Amino acid sequence: MHQSVRDYWISFNDPLEGRVDFMYLDQKGWLSTGIGNKIDETPRPNSMPTSDERARSLDLANELRWLDANGSEATPDQVAADWDAVKARLDLAPQGHKAFKPLTSLHVEDADIDHHVLAKLDQMESYLVARGEFADFASWPANAQLATMSMCWALGPAFKFPKLQGHVAARNWNGAADECHFNPDEGTIRVRNALDRKHFQLAQVVEDQGLPFEQIALDLSDVFGVQGALLALGYRPGRQDGADGPSTQGGVRAFQTNNGLPPSGAFNDPDTLSALSGQLASLGFIALGV
Repeated sequence: MHQSVRDYWISFNDPLEGRVDFMYLDQKGWLSTGIGNKIDETPRPNSMPTSDERARSLDLANELRWLDANGSEATPDQVAADWDAVKARLDLAPQGHKAFKPLTSLHVEDADIDHHVLAKLDQMESYLVARGEFADFASWPANAQLATMSMCWALGPAFKFPKLQGHVAARNWNGAADECHFNPDEGTIRVRNALDRKHFQLAQVVEDQGLPFEQIALDLSDVFGVQGALLALGYRPGRQDGADGPSTQGGVRAFQTNNGLPPSGAFNDPDTLSALSGQLASLGFIALGV
């Protein structure tokens, strides 16, 4: 994949999945950690594993460097104890990750979370490009790569969307935008669906206008794109959901303050857009809609 996609990946996903340094169950009862990293080989949602599924799950869990409360590296038995304690509480899954903190004793440091996330991203790409419809993935616009890997992160790289697969094979990015939606369309998945659709549409713009394929394009004409720009620049506008709420306005104000602009919290004044565009360009992004 283009380096720009890899560089943006954590900023893109962190607000969606959240960064959790302990083990927890997602809403389907699968044990996870980090930035939505599934460490659970149980095939059925909201169910307990067989002994073989548990063993394979623990192999995944032990790919991470777990630390105890004193900062010492955990043993496999300690990892298994946390895994079992969390998996046993399927009833807590609807309550979110915070419900599992009291059940755990181990944590993972941020640097290890990032390393694991990028390693999983590379593994998914390797699987994906072996599929016929995705054989030309390396030549796709960065936005199309980003949207497709986003789907892989949520669904796994073996996902089957025949219409979408036909569109990407033909480099019809607008068609892919219309077919990238998956269910349940709520919460984080609703935001991811909107992001994936937008990035496929931006891929079409990049291709139609002959812009550099290796750069990620962001549209600064709407809140959605401005949130993405702030994330790329290291600010925290909250979840990239297209809503101009307090978190987004706070991120805009922080950007404005750091760039000697009146901290109004409004992104759509010419000076703020110009500053955003210039800083994005310096990082190798394409700023549209300015």
